[in-house]
Order: sequence, then structure tokens, then C-alpha cells
Amino acid sequence: MRWTRPRWNASSTAGSWAAALALAFAWAASRVVDSVPFAPLSVGDRLIRLTPGDAATFAIDTFGKAASQGLAVAITLIFVLAGAVLPTLTAAGGRPRPYAAGLALAVGLFVAGIVAPMTPSSLPSVAVAAVSGLLYATSLQWLLTRTRTGSAADRHDPSRRRALLWIGSSAFGLALGGSLIGRLLGGAGPDTAVALKPPRTPAPPPADGRFPRVPGLAPEITPVADHYVVDIDLVKPVIEARDWRLRVGGLVQRPAKLSFAELQRRFEVVEQVSVLTCISNPVGGPLIGNTAWTGVRLRDVLKAAGLKRGAVDIVFRGADGYDVSIPVARAMQSTALLAIGQNGRPLTQDHGFPCRVRVPALYGMMNAKWVESIEVVGADHRGYWAQRGWSEVGEVRTQSRIDTPARAQAGEPTWIAGVAWAGEREISRVEVSVDAGRTWQPAELRAPRSAVAWTQWAYRWTPQRAGTVRVLCRATDGEGQRQDATERSPHPAGATGYHDTEIRVTT
Repeated sequence: MRWTRPRWNASSTAGSWAAALALAFAWAASRVVDSVPFAPLSVGDRLIRLTPGDAATFAIDTFGKAASQGLAVAITLIFVLAGAVLPTLTAAGGRPRPYAAGLALAVGLFVAGIVAPMTPSSLPSVAVAAVSGLLYATSLQWLLTRTRTGSAADRHDPSRRRALLWIGSSAFGLALGGSLIGRLLGGAGPDTAVALKPPRTPAPPPADGRFPRVPGLAPEITPVADHYVVDIDLVKPVIEARDWRLRVGGLVQRPAKLSFAELQRRFEVVEQVSVLTCISNPVGGPLIGNTAWTGVRLRDVLKAAGLKRGAVDIVFRGADGYDVSIPVARAMQSTALLAIGQNGRPLTQDHGFPCRVRVPALYGMMNAKWVESIEVVGADHRGYWAQRGWSEVGEVRTQSRIDTPARAQAGEPTWIAGVAWAGEREISRVEVSVDAGRTWQPAELRAPRSAVAWTQWAYRWTPQRAGTVRVLCRATDGEGQRQDATERSPHPAGATGYHDTEIRVTT
């Protein structure tokens, strides 16, 4: 018996609309109940982890964050198309069987949900899948009673159009209502209203000085809402602080399991202003922020556990299945933190609540979020992105960026300003060129909030004539090493080159 491809007909149209309604309900449920996954996103998260390194790198370089968003939309549409063909695939004697199709959809939603990297709660997932399947079946049956098998007259049947409109409106209302109710009830995210112990060593205040106020210049401290977010997850882990435990094990003398409160009670809480930048950030790009992180020193936790002889790497594993490692020597530096707060408040879910790694010397991919375990190992460990061809070291390169201005007026003094950073090496000099790199002039530097924070810089410039001026900047780190002028893409170890921009000068 040869399988024939189902043809699109009236039952296919009804099935797609019914599937949209069922998926809208499943989405609403996932927004209200944290432990219930949305099946298309679960499949997307699993596909992301199965994607070969070259393909993942191509998607990031080509589409950026839109790559994961596009994947989520595409998989959702595939589920809608599956709902369209189920009436034909489950038909008997040429007659659709809505409840058989609904059962098939329910099973598909449940199976798709449990492939998520984060294990969902089974009972609520079963319930949501079952209700979604029932909703699909009843909607499908209702729609099929209002249409026949696809005659030309059916396509203009007012009752059929009203039915489709009702189903579509209900799907939209469910999706929107579920999202709103989830926000009101605190669903689709952890309760981040937890107590933070005040840091014994707070970050130093802004330096006094005569550094100019320049409109358009990135602030010393990036608001959390404006800080970039990049990770491998379509569905971010939901971890309640009261349930969270940090496991410390491997080559240690005293394995530990620390609660959120115990972490703050046993170890000194400090505050540190530092740069966090993504390895995928292009030269002059926005994937960077400079904030005040609250946490405990990683070395204090490791010393309490007692490293055994032969320790090589410290491996961090997150609740989302992500893993990364850093050398023991890097972990024992005083700047390496286990962060629990940002800008004086607990971490947000996007930034890794309740705990994440903060190593200012390293790119964001080395700073694991939602950390649940620290394992000391006796050999080199290749983490998630290292296995996919990205740098295993991940050390931040010296970079500078022009933030402002976009326009200037001939004969009128203006400020060219931006920020520069070099991981933990500080910034000793920033230079600006207003003649496409032929000559360079030193910029004024503002004393940074810490040795691992970014440095604001500004250069006073008076354009002489109208036109378009190409401006470049370059930085020198505290070790006297000037930033690399060679233009390289972010893969595999971070972008290099001088940031340049054009300023339009008018009369």
C-alpha cells in the first residue's frame, strides 16, 4: 500500500485553525504555570543543542538573536501544519475523526514537551496536553459541522467565516490573556523578591573630576533592563531561590551543597563593577554592559571545599544543561565571583537568577547562568561552545567604541565620546582619528569605577567644513598593548579591528 500525500481541503483548514486554538491554550498555560513547557519551544531548545557547531556559528553570525526567534516561530508553524493534516491522517472511510486527531495532537504535545533540556513537571504537562487535545478535537468537530467538503460555495459561507473568526479571536485572546495573567500571578518566571545581604565591600563611588557630560554617551552603569542578554535557551530556567542548591564537588576534600541563604552567610559578600561582553559582539556592537555585580568570591567557595592535588579545571553546569570550564588559576583570582545580584537587586531571570558566574576577564559565554553545580576536574574540559568551535580560553580583547555624535556643525566644538574596555587589564589610553586613520589624538579618560569596568572617554573636536567625516577610535590597555587593528569576525575568539563611524557635518 503506497502512502499518498494528503491534499489541502476543508478539513485541513479546520484543522489548522483548531490547532492554533489548542496551541494558544498551551502557550497560555506555560505562561501561568512555570513547570509546564510550551512544546514548540521545547523542541526548539533541543534542536539548538543538537545543532552542529558550524551551523550554529553560521546562524549566530548571520542572524544574531533573530536566529533563535525565527526557529521558535518556524516550529510553531510546523505544529499548526501538523494540526492541519491530522484530520486526514486519522480519518476512517474518508470521514474525519476529530477525537482521534485530538488524541494524536495531545500525545505529540506531551512528547514534544518532555524533550526539553529542563525536565518538566509531568502531571501538569499531561493535563495541559490532554486539555489542548480536547480543545483541538471539539473545535475541529465544530468547524467541520459548518462546512462540507470544500465546494466553491463553502468558501463564501458566512457561517463558516464566522466560525473561523471566532476560533481565531479565541486563540489570540487565550495567548494574550495567558501572558497577562502569568505576569500578574508571577508565572513564567521565578520569584526574585529575595533578600540580599549588603556587601561588606561595596563598589567605590564614581570618581570626582571634570569629565564632561556628553549626551549619547553610554552611562557608567548600564541599567539592567538595557543590558544585553544572549544564551542558548528559548525557554529560560525557572528556579526558586528557596529550592536552589549549589553543589560543589569533584576533586575537593569537602563536597558541599549550599543554599541561597547559606552562600551569603558563609562567605563574604562583595560588590564589583565590571564589564560583561558577548564573544559574538561585533566591533562597536551593543552586546556589552557595565554593571555592579553582588556576590561571593569564587575562590572563597573553592578554598572552603579544599582543592585536591591534580585539579585542572573548574566546570560550571547550569539548570539549562549548559556547561563551561575555566582553569583553576583563573578561578582563584579575586575578581571571579559567584554573582547573586546586579545593580543592588537580585539577578533577573534573564541574567541567571538565582546565581551565575562572573569572571570579568572572560567573554560572556564563559560566565555561566543559572549555575547549579561546580565540579573540580583533573583534566581539560571542553564546554558547550568550545565543542562547537569557539575559543576554549574566551579572554576579552581590548576594544573601544564610539557612541556619539551622529551629527555636528561646522565651526562649533562638539564631543566625540564612547567607552573602552580590556577585561581585567584596564585602559591606559584612547585615541581618536578624524581623518580616517591618518593621524591620532588622545582623548580624555574618566577614572573607571573599578579595574575591570569600562572607561568612558571623550575628545573635543571642532569640524572645519561641512560634509561627512570618518571617525575612528583605538584603545591601549594597562599593559601597554594597543588594540588589534586587524579586522576579524567574532568567531572563534572575539572580533578585532577599530570601530569607525561617519559624522555628518552641516553648516
